[in-house]
Amino acid sequence: MGTELSPEIEQYLASVVAGGLFPSQEAALEAAIAALREKTESVPLAPDEHMELVEQGIASARAGRKRELNDADWENLRQIARDAAAGKPPTSH
Repeated sequence: MGTELSPEIEQYLASVVAGGLFPSQEAALEAAIAALREKTESVPLAPDEHMELVEQGIASARAGRKRELNDADWENLRQIARDAAAGKPPTSH
């Protein structure tokens, strides 16, 4: 794969190689990809606790227990999403 890097990235890579942090630009890029993989592979799309709440909501709607969402409901859902993004466990909002 031939990927063009911005001049800023090229300069940064050259500086970390010149500084002795990595033996080559390729080694620096491989380390960056490994760090990105480590960071993203361990992050689930949604925590199991949140998915359980989604499944409960779907089951409730299928059972006929549903109503139109109001502004407070939407804000509550936004807060739940913000909490999930911050890695906080689900709470009843």
